[in-house]
Amino acid sequence: MKSNNTNKERVVYYDILNILAMISVVAMHVNGIVHGNPRKSAWNTSLVVDCICYWAVPVFMMISGATLMNYREKYDTKTFFKKRLLKVLVPFVFWAIFITVWKIYTKQMEFKQISSVKKFLNIILTNKEEGTYYFMFEILGIYLTMPLLSLLAKDENRKTLWFVVLLYFIFNGVLKNVTPLIGIEYNNSLTIQLGNYVIFVLLGYLLSTQDLTKKQKIALYISAVIGLLFRYIITFILSKQSGVVVKNTWGYSQWHSILLACAVFVFIKDLKINEKIKKNNKIAYVLKEVSTCSFGIYLIHRIIMYYQISLLDIKVATIQWRTLGIISTYIITLTIVYILKKIPVLKRFVP
Repeated sequence: MKSNNTNKERVVYYDILNILAMISVVAMHVNGIVHGNPRKSAWNTSLVVDCICYWAVPVFMMISGATLMNYREKYDTKTFFKKRLLKVLVPFVFWAIFITVWKIYTKQMEFKQISSVKKFLNIILTNKEEGTYYFMFEILGIYLTMPLLSLLAKDENRKTLWFVVLLYFIFNGVLKNVTPLIGIEYNNSLTIQLGNYVIFVLLGYLLSTQDLTKKQKIALYISAVIGLLFRYIITFILSKQSGVVVKNTWGYSQWHSILLACAVFVFIKDLKINEKIKKNNKIAYVLKEVSTCSFGIYLIHRIIMYYQISLLDIKVATIQWRTLGIISTYIITLTIVYILKKIPVLKRFVP
């Protein structure tokens, strides 16, 4: 069934998804000990947080698909790239340089690591200035692909897109990732040849412009919960046995990640409160303002985490940090970004 959610008004559930996804990203980073020693008790709950919040990055891609797949209806490709350049590339380059200088100043990096243009470029292009900036190259790659993907944003292509999604789920999401767990050597060339994040762009477009039936939603929610439990249990058992984190279930293209992201997207889309918020100009405005801060929060929240941990001498494994630290990091960073967005020159770097 075709959704009526194609008007040019701001879509409330995009803002809600954007905000919740950013909070989830912060939650995963605050619970970064999930990548450490699995035999420590604190690791158990950090894995819970990671599994529950794992939908965040895929949903950011889904929002891009929902909002950009039909860009040709609004402007040409030249305008599309100009907008993306100003909104994403320029801020990224600025903060990549800033954070490199900052890490040298705070002795997290050595100057010799960027002592030549080649070394400096290698640092930026391989995300060694900040590991979480890997996402920037993924999203920029999606933008480079969008002129091609946008040609598929037509009703007559809908069944074909769903068919591609199904094939991707089977070959890339299930077979490629489940067979190694049962001792079968799968040939990774037998996959749908799409980048790991393109599937979420397609899903964002499809799910934003089409409503699922009640039975489909129930099946999706149940499958997502099963997938979440699967990732936790498999990772927990294998990691405890080996003494190191076994990341066989890591990877956004895996079946459980796809199902979880779709479930969250559809659930938030279907919230009845969306219409009430849309009619309340004040709440809708606040949501919009907070949502537009998400990119800036992503770019600088690791700096805020660093100063909280160092100045307050925080032990990152404590439950206090791994819970309250999510709230404090998000609110402090949100406040800083909101202020920066009001300053004429600096607002270009936190659009």
